[in-house]
Amino acid sequence: MSELNHVPRRPLIAAFLSLCCGPLGQLYAGRGKRSVTLAVVTLVLMIVAAPIALWIPGGHVSFKLLMFAFACWPVFLIVDAFQCARKARQQRLHWYQRWWLYPLVFLAYLGPVSLISELRTVFIAEAFLIPTGSMHPTITPGDRILVNKLGSRDDVIDYGNVVVYYSKGPGSPLYVTRVVALEGDTIEIRDESVFVNGKQISEPYAAFDGELPTYPNMVSMQPVVVPPRHFFALSDSRRRSMDSRMLGPVPIDYFQGVASRIFWSRPRQIDFSVSPENSQIGAIAWERIGMPIR
Repeated sequence: MSELNHVPRRPLIAAFLSLCCGPLGQLYAGRGKRSVTLAVVTLVLMIVAAPIALWIPGGHVSFKLLMFAFACWPVFLIVDAFQCARKARQQRLHWYQRWWLYPLVFLAYLGPVSLISELRTVFIAEAFLIPTGSMHPTITPGDRILVNKLGSRDDVIDYGNVVVYYSKGPGSPLYVTRVVALEGDTIEIRDESVFVNGKQISEPYAAFDGELPTYPNMVSMQPVVVPPRHFFALSDSRRRSMDSRMLGPVPIDYFQGVASRIFWSRPRQIDFSVSPENSQIGAIAWERIGMPIR
């Protein structure tokens, strides 16, 4: 391997390069093999992070530990790059330690990072911020949730699942509500009690805060048979939401994923007497972080 004249490596520059582009700082410090290894590890972590976050057992504590571990990885890269550069101050430069090569490496690294991020969002999991209280108390305004996109629609749409779907087709606003009936079921609402196939279902998650609504079907609804390849979904906050009572059964093709877990929460207090959009952001709700959505 050819060598260039010695130029001192600056630890702060190495740390900055790793802050901007992962293991680029190690490359700057002359640790080529280490840089490639850490780049591969970073890409692998990007792939496995979402599935692990969706399915990790143990509730709040294990999820918080997982978040802490993933948050420590970029910090490790920065500190490691700083240390590598400090130790390499008296070494000669390698062929890859050229200023014009660093932007090329950055672009080459950015490609797979962007591709993995896009594929992960489309096929594995996507994060959403919940701005309204339609699913309160299960999901509160200000919660950030992970939506599981793995599995076929026919397999994951099931009774009781909290699902994300397009309200009126692709490109329309996304709704988050709970599945209460599937194709072929007959659903009826009597005085806010839900009956599926003639039997009242247990709904410990349902909330009935606020004034009794006057909109048709909100309190009582005549029997409806769910068509093939559709499902019927209701919000947990029954008096302050828009769901299948107004929009009708949801086509399976509108389905986007199953709400799996709350990964961040900073609740918003909504003043419904003024406007549903009028809210105040509160403190971080640590007790909600990692909570499975059921």
